Amino acid sequence: MIKVLLVFALAASGDPWWGKDKCRHFATAYILTRSVHQAGVKKHYSAGIVLGLSISKEVYDKKIKKSIFSFKDLVYDIAGVTLGLLL
Repeated sequence: MIKVLLVFALAASGDPWWGKDKCRHFATAYILTRSVHQAGVKKHYSAGIVLGLSISKEVYDKKIKKSIFSFKDLVYDIAGVTLGLLL
């Protein structure tokens, strides 16, 4: 049931899956993950730090900017973090 609600929330948010914003989320998450790891932080901690920043940014968008909390942006952030961990 939760999966169905999540799918509807993602589809109905008015937030497109493609666009410059999504590329920026992916690239930023990738670069931050690689940078934090190269600074000497273990991989799983690097991922946690970057994902924490990503969630904080979406909370900021929702609460301060009065915009939307974009789960689609988080999907791109997770993809960027994943690539950063794999390479």
